[in-house]
Amino acid sequence: MKLNKYFLSASLVALSAAMVSCDDDDMFTVDRQQCFILYSGDVDCPKVTGNSGIVWKSRISNDTIYLKVSPTVDPVEELDSVTIKMYVSKGATVSPDPSIPQNFAQEGGVKYTVTSGDGKTSRTYVVTNGLTDIVEYGNGFTRGATTGEFVSFVDLGYPGELANYNLADSREYGDLNGYIAFCGHDNYVILAGQYTYPKFDNAALTVPNEALALKVFNYADNAPVGTLNTGSVPFASFRVLSSDINGVLVAGVAAQDGGGDLYYWKKYTDEPTLIAHISDPMFTCRDGADYLQVTGDIFSTCNICSNAARGPEGLHYMIHMENGAVTNIQTISTGLSSGDGNGWQMISAINPDLNSSYVVADSDKTIADGNGNNTIRVCANTYSGTTKVNMPAVLQTWNSWWVGAGTMHNRTGARRPYVSAMNINGKHYVALQLGTGWWFHNDIVELDDLATRVVGTDIKYSSNNGWSFGASCDWYWDADKNEGYVIYYTDRSGVSTTRLTCYE
Repeated sequence: MKLNKYFLSASLVALSAAMVSCDDDDMFTVDRQQCFILYSGDVDCPKVTGNSGIVWKSRISNDTIYLKVSPTVDPVEELDSVTIKMYVSKGATVSPDPSIPQNFAQEGGVKYTVTSGDGKTSRTYVVTNGLTDIVEYGNGFTRGATTGEFVSFVDLGYPGELANYNLADSREYGDLNGYIAFCGHDNYVILAGQYTYPKFDNAALTVPNEALALKVFNYADNAPVGTLNTGSVPFASFRVLSSDINGVLVAGVAAQDGGGDLYYWKKYTDEPTLIAHISDPMFTCRDGADYLQVTGDIFSTCNICSNAARGPEGLHYMIHMENGAVTNIQTISTGLSSGDGNGWQMISAINPDLNSSYVVADSDKTIADGNGNNTIRVCANTYSGTTKVNMPAVLQTWNSWWVGAGTMHNRTGARRPYVSAMNINGKHYVALQLGTGWWFHNDIVELDDLATRVVGTDIKYSSNNGWSFGASCDWYWDADKNEGYVIYYTDRSGVSTTRLTCYE
């Protein structure tokens, strides 16, 4: 049946979608006078432009049209008081007028009656909200959205005052030497190095604070819920945190023999479980340059990366696990000195496989930003140390006057950017944090092109972070919901969160 289309809308934006079409023997066709909403081509499906500006396509089931809204947005906020764009059969009319704004998230949806040109036949549709389709494996994330307000370190319950840099104790304006990581899907933990072992930064700060050292928060509202169960492990021995792809917390703990212990928690109330003791010297920097990155599932296959001794070769540990046990420990070289600049470098394995390639964040005193600050470069290396992809010299397009990929400032060991390789839905990304002395952003970029961002993941903020220890981030993937969750911590600022989706 060849159709002539009649267009009704107050919206001008079109996106592609899968459609179905009416048959020649459509029961609602009388004397060729037709009355239906058209689903015959990629550009013809009903769609709305939500209050966020995103255009949402639709699917049809019988006479119900479902607007495919991403789970990263609130459908009530997105679909209240918006108009719909639809095509109907030639000569037909629609009631109510599609140009009138409606709340498509209301219970029962919105009913539209299509009446044939001769007025003898009509058909009623219900337009309501539903979920978008999951993108095919290999296409990764589709978009992200900030899921919560930025929360300052003061609002998280740490003593001090935001942006008051005249306080005598730098911890009171946020110099926590903080690391952040998920502990299960509902909670995250902040390790405040300035409260576990404070004298490493200031000899006068000799009193640790167990209540502030390993605080646990509810992810949904950032409310403090307690402290991490450290069992028999001295809380002052904790150095770094991370989590695996499922949100299982992993901590790096300094061992008495100079090596390192790795522990895990599924819930913050659990007793710590020892993964392995590493006899090599680990977590010894004590100036903010220690780090930990977990790629994969610690109970299946994963790589755990951590810093080794600084030097011209850029040495790091890559600890490989199979079925929950360590099977291989290797020291690898990035080929970029970790002893220049302010002595800071970190890596994150791209895959959980043995001999994985990795992403590098490196500070280099030979590169300057015009103000004498060291510049950080980010690149992806093969396991042998060959660089395959470089982040562009200027990634911050929203402040293009910045030179370089970010800067290392005066305090030795300051961490910026903090990089974490992400392998989600068959595609590789890198979560990172960049900044100068005052302006910063959190971002997720595609590994194959370190200049290409995931839509909706850019978070910008400002603070006097020039002398701070920098930043940390963590993430996990919820396979049941097809969503990823990312959390960022920045010294002298606080915490922000992002949710990512694999829906269209």
